[in-house]
Parts: sequence; structure tokens; C-alpha cells
Amino acid sequence: MRIYRAFYLLVMAMVANFDVNAQVRFPVTNNDLRNNLEKIISDYPYGFGSLKGDTLVENPQTIEFASRLDFKSAEENSITEYKSAHPVYSWSATLLTTDDFNEASTKYSWLNNQLKVMSLTFQGSYSYSLTGSPEPASETRKFSSGIFSLMPRARDLPKIKIETSITFEFPEWKVKLMVYEKEREDDERGNPNGE
Repeated sequence: MRIYRAFYLLVMAMVANFDVNAQVRFPVTNNDLRNNLEKIISDYPYGFGSLKGDTLVENPQTIEFASRLDFKSAEENSITEYKSAHPVYSWSATLLTTDDFNEASTKYSWLNNQLKVMSLTFQGSYSYSLTGSPEPASETRKFSSGIFSLMPRARDLPKIKIETSITFEFPEWKVKLMVYEKEREDDERGNPNGE
């Protein structure tokens, strides 16, 4: 009995004196980011109809709309319609504007890491993960990006892409997030009839 008590006291003393500097880190997905991406991608097939706000700028080829999305993590976000026989839409948000490259690089890395561990669920159906290989940020290159796809490919959204970027726009660095549909992959051939 004494041996067990001594062993127990020894273990308790070790636990009490153990200095925990290293913490186990589990991937934590930012709820604001995930919830808003689910809303954006779910509304994409409908031309962002429920997210489109007032017209901000109209050009011969595009119309930029304010976004009604309450995206607390973004400085600003908007929707662009590219005019054609079948309009194409994209959504973009600026998450950070700063003159400090290290701050922008940290935010860009954080964003990419969030997307790597994120799962998205649309209208209560199957969950999708995101796959992509973002470029590392580079102060000398002035532009880096990462393109993520839904896995497995969503039947209704086979060409949807989520893109992250860090860009130097004199005199500031900007970290952005975009959602759009890519017409075809770089190695995919187009229709020879132009359709």
C-alpha cells in the first residue's frame, strides 16, 4: 500500500512541476470564414442572387456589385458579373491591407492553412474538403497565390475554385480571397467549335 501511495505522490509532484511550454495544436477552422464560404458557394449557381447588393461600377464588360455578406474577417467584399451570353460571376474579398510584408505573409499563410483543414457542407448535404498547393509568399516576387478545389468534386459545382493571393499594390500588400468558376483547366482542351 505504501508503494502505491509513494508512486501516486511522485506522479502528482511531477505533473504539478511539469512546465508546459509546448502545446498540441489541432487544426481549428475559423467559423466566420467557413460559414461565409458555404453561403458564397451555395449561392454561386444562382448568380449570387441573395448576396448581390447595389451596383457599384458598371463597365462595358463587367458590373461590380456590393455584397450583402456579413463577412467580419474581411475589410471589404464584392461580386463581379462578367457580361456575356451566359453571365459568369466571381466573389472577392480583401482580408488585409498593410505596408508590412511579414504581417501580410502571416495572414496569407493562415488563410491557406485554414482552407487546407476546412470542410464545407452545402444545404445539409455531403461535406467537402479543399485541396490545393498554394505558393509561398515572396517579397521579391510581389505576387503569390493558391487555388483550391472541392474534393470530391461537387456534381453541381465541378469547376468552382477558391483562390488566395498576396499582392503588392504600391505602397501596400493585400491578402485576398476569391471564389469563381474556372472555364477549364490549363491542360484541358477547349471545344474546337468555340462553344
